[in-house]
Amino acid sequence: STEKWCRDYFLSCSALRMAGIIRAELGEIMKRLELPISEPDFGSKENTLSIKKSLLSGYFMHIARDVDGSGNYLMLTHRQVAQLHPFSSYYNTRKIPEWVLFHEFSISEDNSIRVVSEVSPELIVELVPQYYFSNLPPSESKDILQEVINHLSPVSTMKEEQK
Repeated sequence: STEKWCRDYFLSCSALRMAGIIRAELGEIMKRLELPISEPDFGSKENTLSIKKSLLSGYFMHIARDVDGSGNYLMLTHRQVAQLHPFSSYYNTRKIPEWVLFHEFSISEDNSIRVVSEVSPELIVELVPQYYFSNLPPSESKDILQEVINHLSPVSTMKEEQK
């Protein structure tokens, strides 16, 4: 059944149903406006990257980093430590992502983060607003992101050194 499949893959059946309804509504609007509709490209790297970019653009305040390689995630804004929720698809995998974007944080469930997507520091510095980054409290994670920024923009780094 659909619900069993959702449970097996740690997905919310009701959220997927709602996504289907919203997609159908958006499709109708696009037809009415005579906008071109392309077939979904599920599973492609380009599509996955586009989804991560859109999530990061909206949830940039929900970034966490595994600070010790064992799944102890430090949230960049709250400076709170959390672990992956046991229902997370990453929970029982060998590769625990270093940087994640999470949708939910629950104190009542042993400080756990849920609905987690792996992101890269390069993607973070590309999409996170500058005001957010500049207001982050000092941390090793912020230093790592600053190194990525410096590496991506060697011209601005040289200007800083010249000053």
